[in-house]
Parts: sequence; structure tokens; C-alpha cells
Amino acid sequence: MNTRHPLGDTPIGQQLLAHYARRDAVRHATPLFPSSWAECLAPFRNARLQPLRAAASAVRAQKRDDTVCQAG
Repeated sequence: MNTRHPLGDTPIGQQLLAHYARRDAVRHATPLFPSSWAECLAPFRNARLQPLRAAASAVRAQKRDDTVCQAG
């Protein structure tokens, strides 16, 4: 039975070099700073809208409860 490892006889260090090269390519292609004001302000906008979304879903739940409890 002759089975070969998919990476062959390549030493571990050589195998990792390809991994590190791919990782570095992604890291260098990713900007450190947001490219637009919208990206900068998105976390603040989402935090400001969070209470409004919670209140709207509570109102919708209350309306559903009201319609379910009505007897005709």
C-alpha cells in the first residue's frame, strides 16, 4: 500500500510560507481606515436607531395581542 500525503515531502516551514503569503495579501489589501463617511458613521447610526426599532417592535407586538384577544 503506497499512500502519499497531499502536501508531499514539503517541510512544515515551506507549507506555512504559502499560508502566510495569502494572509499577508489580504491584510495589505484591506484598508486600515474606512473609505467613506458612511462607513465611519454607521456604528453611531445603528446605535441611535436601536431604541426606535425596539419601540416599533413592541408596538407591533401590542397590536397583535389586541387583535388576538378580541372576541366577536
